Amino acid sequence: MRQGDSVQAVLLDVGGTLIESWPSPPEVYARVLGRWGHAVRGDEVAPVFSGVWAEMTEEHPRGLDRYHNLKGGEQEWWGEFVRRVLDRLESPAPWQPVLAELFDAFAEPSLWRVYPEVSEVLAGLRGRGLRLAAVSNWDSRLPALLAGLGLDRALDEILVSALEGVEKPSPEIFHRAAHRLGVAPARCLHVGDSPLDDYRGAESAGLRPLLIDRQGLFRDGYARIKDLRGVDDHLG
Repeated sequence: MRQGDSVQAVLLDVGGTLIESWPSPPEVYARVLGRWGHAVRGDEVAPVFSGVWAEMTEEHPRGLDRYHNLKGGEQEWWGEFVRRVLDRLESPAPWQPVLAELFDAFAEPSLWRVYPEVSEVLAGLRGRGLRLAAVSNWDSRLPALLAGLGLDRALDEILVSALEGVEKPSPEIFHRAAHRLGVAPARCLHVGDSPLDDYRGAESAGLRPLLIDRQGLFRDGYARIKDLRGVDDHLG
């Protein structure tokens, strides 16, 4: 790193970086399905959930917002997601009320928890004069969710794919974040938990990428940290 090239802004992914669903999404699905007459375990839902997510991710042009890929927007996207999950599970539960209950559940701040170190780290970064932005592939419920968790006050900007019309790994959403923060991309550090969407996406946009690897899943080829406390070592 050249002298004078220190980081001036930190961009942060949200899910898996700042917050996590608690219980996990498959466990939430299992609970809801149980209320609609289909007793199923979270570990039975998990591979189906992951498989449908990967399948639907591949069906939209990479970098464009997935929630506008279907005519009905994010409600239609989540409706299709729920229908496929129920079909794979051979569930008799009616998809429309299941969707409604799930949609409301995941909008509730009480379903989410902020990782223990997040508030202290964000306060420390702001105290050093760094600009902060959340950059997330999420639907339009995210700003209200972050407000409900008290994280919005720690951020200068929040960029949400469903509201921007583009999603990671497109360089566009990273460039928009840098522009709104008033910082050159090369002086921005982006932290996220996806090797493709976050790390390679930020790298291709000319930002400095940093992979948060809370479970120790990845090895060579990435600048990695175990949790956000490791960000300090990468600020230059």
